[in-house]
Amino acid sequence: MKKSIFLILAIALGFTACENDDMRNSDIPSVVLNGFTEEFPDAKGVEWEIKADFYEADFDLANVDYEAVINTDGSLVRYKYEIVYDELPEAVKATITADYDQTKIDDIEVLKISENTYYQIEFDEEPTDVKVIFGKTGEVNTEVTTW
Repeated sequence: MKKSIFLILAIALGFTACENDDMRNSDIPSVVLNGFTEEFPDAKGVEWEIKADFYEADFDLANVDYEAVINTDGSLVRYKYEIVYDELPEAVKATITADYDQTKIDDIEVLKISENTYYQIEFDEEPTDVKVIFGKTGEVNTEVTTW
């Protein structure tokens, strides 16, 4: 019985240890921190993760959820932030109205890559949600990877 309880506790601790992969600021190279701070000086509640050769930061800016990807040299690769439907360009709204079920929209995000702006819409579908990238003029973009 004691062995069973110990085993259950060990497994539970293992799951909780894997839950939070966040890194401390002290684990982030200064060049990455400096590049991030330069781009987002007012960021609050920053949480870091490393994915492949990039650093990903989740943070709030003016009460809006943001995510940013920073290169190992401190340069901003891309970032995204949440918006509401009314903030979408009219051309994107028109495409959604014509080709998609607007009632199934789960999340809407602005995706910035270099000087380009895209709109990532997550539609609530069964069995899995579907993310679609739109350009400013309402066209679906299949070349940009969803994030």
